[in-house]
Amino acid sequence: MSLQNLFVPRTRMATFDVALRIEDLNNVPPLNGLFYTKWKCQAHSGTSPRVPVVNREVRWSHAIEHPVDIPITKDGTLAPCELRIAIRQEVYSHVRMKVGALIVNLSEYARLSGSTRRYFLQECKLNCTLKLSISVSQVSGPDSYSVPQLDRSMVLTDLNDIIASESSARNAREPSSLGNSLSSQLPSGRRAVNANSTPSTHSNTTRSNTTETSQSRALLPIDNTDLRDLAPFQRSSKKNQQIVNDIFSPSPSSSPSLPT
Repeated sequence: MSLQNLFVPRTRMATFDVALRIEDLNNVPPLNGLFYTKWKCQAHSGTSPRVPVVNREVRWSHAIEHPVDIPITKDGTLAPCELRIAIRQEVYSHVRMKVGALIVNLSEYARLSGSTRRYFLQECKLNCTLKLSISVSQVSGPDSYSVPQLDRSMVLTDLNDIIASESSARNAREPSSLGNSLSSQLPSGRRAVNANSTPSTHSNTTRSNTTETSQSRALLPIDNTDLRDLAPFQRSSKKNQQIVNDIFSPSPSSSPSLPT
């Protein structure tokens, strides 16, 4: 327990078990040396292994687990509990340079079952993001408190989160948009029939419209010019024209005389 929490009564002190995993650092240029992290949370601190850059990535998968005591303020909200992480680069075993830093408020993750996110680094000149897995579960103390809102200013939105949110929004819009699109594709007469008539009336109207359309198509005049212009029949256009004329305009013929 830190010194600032010594004067907080136990009725306003909650104990949590923090399970943290420092996963990796990506978008790292091919630099020489080894990379490692230093972390501190209340009275706990530590250092991750030193790892080189491989395929523009530094992977630690460093697991940390320790308890923390978080006081509850008078307005019923969990007080901040900061986790500080510093990323450093070691060159030639004696030259150490600071790559970036990150401060995470663990109180914001008290109600979450587990979270894996990427975070932008502070004080960083490189376009690097740090991936952390955080799980904060209560062990003892009062549980009637509110959790501060998650600060997303340093959180990089994952592509899977974007796809999931877009998919859920699209699924919510699909039923109404599908009905509107189907109604918009129908002619105005059809929409009026769908809105004001019974199913039997609608079917009868549809059949009558189909019959009228087929009859009107059957009565359309045939343009002989189009038949002459057809490419497969250009060589025998006169013969084809004669056949068409014989079919649609037969010449009157005298009936044969009966034998006496």
